[in-house]
Amino acid sequence: MGVFLFLNHIYQMAEILEPTDCNITRCKEHLEGSKVVAVPTETVYGLAANALDEVAVKKIFEIKKRPLIDPLIVHVHSSDQIAFYAELNQLAKKLIKEYWPGPLTLVLRKKSKIPNLVTANLSSVAIRSPQHPTFRKLLKALPFPIAAPSANPFGYISPTQAIHVQRSLGDKIRYILNGGHSELGIESTIIDVQDENKPTILRPGPITCDELEQKFTRTFFSHEEKSGHSTITAPGLLDNHYSPKKPLTLVGKNVLQDLLLKNEHSLMNNSAILLMKRPRKLKAENLFWLSENGDLNEISKNLYHILRYVDESHYSELYIEELEMVHLGVALMDRIRKAAN
Repeated sequence: MGVFLFLNHIYQMAEILEPTDCNITRCKEHLEGSKVVAVPTETVYGLAANALDEVAVKKIFEIKKRPLIDPLIVHVHSSDQIAFYAELNQLAKKLIKEYWPGPLTLVLRKKSKIPNLVTANLSSVAIRSPQHPTFRKLLKALPFPIAAPSANPFGYISPTQAIHVQRSLGDKIRYILNGGHSELGIESTIIDVQDENKPTILRPGPITCDELEQKFTRTFFSHEEKSGHSTITAPGLLDNHYSPKKPLTLVGKNVLQDLLLKNEHSLMNNSAILLMKRPRKLKAENLFWLSENGDLNEISKNLYHILRYVDESHYSELYIEELEMVHLGVALMDRIRKAAN
């Protein structure tokens, strides 16, 4: 186990801690000391620091090599805490009642307690209450909210297991709190609700637009439909994101399978081929699938894990099949397109 110098501290390779009461207390004390801890959420693993402590928050940006123009999400244990950090309106209250704790991030007008460093000098703050029981236990023990982007180098594939964090950031942090495989596998839905008359989905996620519109019988606009929207108001809005180190090419639905069936893939032997569901008539060592039968939830859970696996393998190029843009497929294609950009 190597030893290294980072941010004026000497650490060993990050230790993966099981979620015992003792280890949660250890992480709590680490965070209270202006340090950073990797934590599990139901979406992806996060790199956590005291959201009210600029010294701690700065370490997040340094460790990830994240640009300061990209705001962070603030995490709270309870909706009762939100009034300390953001201004609520009626639509926000309805969304919170329906979906918190859970994979929904709201962009609201912020209050002065939140440092500008967290919000990229914006007047708004992105905030959510996560569902993962281990993270919730840690949040409940803390006297402050947590800023936590994904626990990976900026722009790389998000981590859905503790080992992913250890492999990519293990030489820069001390503790990784283990919460198993992330249940949902992609980042939260982000909605800007500052204007109650025009709620805008900035980042699609597990809570889909059609579900929201059906539940609330109103229109939820997409980020693309809001003209002149050049400022980065929430995480995950840059064109290149969630990307493997190796070239990733997005190919039309069924095209890859057709090529394989016709035995026209000789030039792709050194390439990993990712399909959305398990093929019934094809067998090849370089063939991978994200689900058994095309289930969108299974694809979501496996997407980043399998992308990381093939990116760390001997393959020189990666090909991934296009997914239909319906329901959760909208969020999944958002991640895949940005990864392949």
